[in-house]
Amino acid sequence: MIATAKDEIIKDDILKEAQKLFQQFGLKKTTMEDIARSMGKGKSTLYYYYCSKEEIFDAVIVREMQEVFNLVKSNVDKEITAEKKLTSFALTKIKVLQKRANLYRIVKGEIQESVRCMKHLYTAYDLQETNLVKEILSFGLQNNEFTPAIRTELDLLPSVIVSSLRGLERDMFISDRYHNMETRLGSIITIMIRGLKK
Repeated sequence: MIATAKDEIIKDDILKEAQKLFQQFGLKKTTMEDIARSMGKGKSTLYYYYCSKEEIFDAVIVREMQEVFNLVKSNVDKEITAEKKLTSFALTKIKVLQKRANLYRIVKGEIQESVRCMKHLYTAYDLQETNLVKEILSFGLQNNEFTPAIRTELDLLPSVIVSSLRGLERDMFISDRYHNMETRLGSIITIMIRGLKK
């Protein structure tokens, strides 16, 4: 199927309506019929573009993740030092995710049940984030902000940083373990950056 501009508009409408329903009712209670009805279309329209509500849910999550990444990267690119870029990376991500937390809280139980199924969604996103952190660290090395000792760890260190932040995000959204994360994360990033400096 060759996608036309009209197809892209319809797919975008499907994702917007589905996102609202997933936020309100969760994945399990939302049906293809619900999504079609909220769009004022028949179910056949949905099935023309997507095989199932799970496929629509995946597309909603992928779109949200890409929007989050684009906002984070935009803020990182505005900063002029590696330290500020790394701080912006972490803080912007938390701020943006907090604003979008409703969808994740509503479906958190469902996500926990299907973590293995959703793993493929996070692989490309993790790679994007890891590459961005690697760029920041390389920038810091070029500008003599960070110790040359980290040069030998550039294959692993970006993944460690991304994984650490991902763990905090997971605890924040799934377990509600940390409150005032934004304020506390600033201090944590400062401590981490001290370890990267000369």
